[in-house]
Amino acid sequence: MKKNEKTEQKKTNAAPAYVNHTTLVGFLADKPDQYNGCAVLRLATKVSWPDKTTGKWESHTDWHRIVAWNGLADAVKDFGKGDHVMVEGELRSSEYDREVQVIGAGKAVISTKTWEIRARAIRKLDRKPKAGSQPKADIPAKPRKKAA
Repeated sequence: MKKNEKTEQKKTNAAPAYVNHTTLVGFLADKPDQYNGCAVLRLATKVSWPDKTTGKWESHTDWHRIVAWNGLADAVKDFGKGDHVMVEGELRSSEYDREVQVIGAGKAVISTKTWEIRARAIRKLDRKPKAGSQPKADIPAKPRKKAA
């Protein structure tokens, strides 16, 4: 059976015109702040690298503002400082003007831009034990005496 040229045409899967999706994995700075149907979390992410000249490890920590709404805000209310979490959502920016006092010149208006992650999903992750540390459950028990 011969294949028709029309059926052999390949369908192209074009990329969507817009994508705003962010996934972050890090540690919470504190318990989430709860407001009316909203929770605000501070999440730390870290990147580390060896310095090319000294070989010593350097690192940089970024802090992210995470906003969760309604049911998701209720779901994270028991999270606490140091919890390892994965956040999926979209990146949002907002701008506002604020007045600041200028020494000897009165007030100035400064335009400020902020960024936050609007969370769609937040998952608490299990932390792996640090290298070289043993969980308490793995401590060997005293040897048993053999029955005579």
